[in-house]
Amino acid sequence: MHKKTRMYLVVGLVVVCSIILTWQLLENVLPAPPQKIIATVGIKNGVNELFAKQYQTILARSGITLEIHSSDGTGENLERLSDKKLNFQIGFATDRAIDRAPLKNILSMGQVSYLPYWIFYRSAKEWSDIDALKGKKIAIGAQATGRHQLAHALHLDEDTPPEEQLLSGEAATKALREGKVDAILISGTLNLPVIQDLLRDPSIRVLNFPRAEALTKIFPQLRHLKLPAGVVDFEKNIPSKDVNIIATSSSILIQEDLHPQIIYLLAQALEEVHGGFGPFHNIGTFPTQYDVGYPMSSAAREYYKNGPSFLNRYLPFWMTNYMIRILATVATVMAIVFPLLKSITKIYNWFIRQYTDRLFQRLRVLHIALNKTTNFLELQKIESDLNHIDRAAHILPMRHTDLYFSLIARIENERNSLQKNMNQ
Repeated sequence: MHKKTRMYLVVGLVVVCSIILTWQLLENVLPAPPQKIIATVGIKNGVNELFAKQYQTILARSGITLEIHSSDGTGENLERLSDKKLNFQIGFATDRAIDRAPLKNILSMGQVSYLPYWIFYRSAKEWSDIDALKGKKIAIGAQATGRHQLAHALHLDEDTPPEEQLLSGEAATKALREGKVDAILISGTLNLPVIQDLLRDPSIRVLNFPRAEALTKIFPQLRHLKLPAGVVDFEKNIPSKDVNIIATSSSILIQEDLHPQIIYLLAQALEEVHGGFGPFHNIGTFPTQYDVGYPMSSAAREYYKNGPSFLNRYLPFWMTNYMIRILATVATVMAIVFPLLKSITKIYNWFIRQYTDRLFQRLRVLHIALNKTTNFLELQKIESDLNHIDRAAHILPMRHTDLYFSLIARIENERNSLQKNMNQ
């Protein structure tokens, strides 16, 4: 029994050590998700910041804090994401700019919205096309923004001094109303307050792009959208006629090593915020399972395709990661312990066999000695050795085996022979 207990203790120790080592390893391979993540969103009070605040509310339900930082636009967002020392995990970006180099260690969560480019201008006469901007002063925003790069590609920045050219946001809108610039190029969704305000302002017009389809062929990152007449205000018929709009697509980018559970939560937030109907798209258009400008996250694509995993569907967020660890630990321990148990059993049986063989060898020595002597003192010595072998045999744990019964029978035979010799 003592030997059997020792074997159980060894097996138990192996199991405990396997669990501890596996759990420690999984803490590095499957660490707990961070409690805070940092996003770089673009210009302050822009549409991306509005989206990020909605994500912030959704992530907070699961105890995750989203810290939001504004920037000059896509260029700065990409620089921040590319520099791991800055610790930005999430960022907004428009479709890949014309001359932008491929990025490393950055993945896409998919495209989440169309981002229209609006050109608003002040003029008594309607401008029929983009050619009307030649010779005009137009504010196109900071150099890091996608709209600045588009304006540069369309040569819209050639006649504007740098101080007016780089205006954006409220400063650009103010400059337009005060007549310091002739037009402004801004980007944002239709429901953005500044867009709504400018579309409803009777002193300001929105430029129509009658050749928008041609621009999408020249610049593949652009989309051709149509703003229907009356969609802004049906009663007042704003706009008064259909307006052709050019747009790009906005993507959510992440660091490739972002925790899988955060990716799951973020994908859930993107579906909740962007999955509905919009003025330029139908339900289910966004978020997309592809991104032509950036490599797609396989975890995000899997979520959009099949929905949440079994564990994510039925367990709270904070518990899911621990359950994955537990299941991985159990699987690893089973993979280690089961083969080890077989090996231990074989080794244990081998030791028992060796132990029993040694007892048989001692019995053979006693048998020879018993047949050679009739001296009473020597017979007592043989009896003492025989009793010792008997005690050693009775502590064997495998008492149900033929080997055990054969050993006991042999001991009894030698004991009977010993008694006959001592009685003579």
